[in-house]
Amino acid sequence: MAIDLQQIGKRFRFYTHLKELEIPQIQKITGSDTQVLENIICGQDYLLDELVAIIKHFPDLNSKWLIYGEGGMFKPMDENGNCHEPKKDCLKKDKAQYLKQMQEMLLELEAAEVAKDHKPDMDALRAKIVELKDNTSATAE
Repeated sequence: MAIDLQQIGKRFRFYTHLKELEIPQIQKITGSDTQVLENIICGQDYLLDELVAIIKHFPDLNSKWLIYGEGGMFKPMDENGNCHEPKKDCLKKDKAQYLKQMQEMLLELEAAEVAKDHKPDMDALRAKIVELKDNTSATAE
């Protein structure tokens, strides 16, 4: 199975946007060099060892999804049975703007994933965003 650095970068960017993390926050969490983080997010030349060192700081991130696009973005449950889904009610940003941004990123990611035949995974992510959007609309009324 071939590893596509640009796809990994798009997936990691999608994950970090979903978690509302900017490069300085990621750097603080991981202790990584800013240039390495930028290279990963941009899909430029970096070592997989650097990627592994970074993703080990995100226990809810499914590394198989990040690297190969297989499965869901989040690990379904940890050994204690805790779900690692993002909390719906603790967004720091404007929810409508945030969901619009996530939809745009999802479309970009989907175009690349569909080309690699990962449509079911993309459909699941789209359904999750629609669900969040519906919940946001319902609470605004």
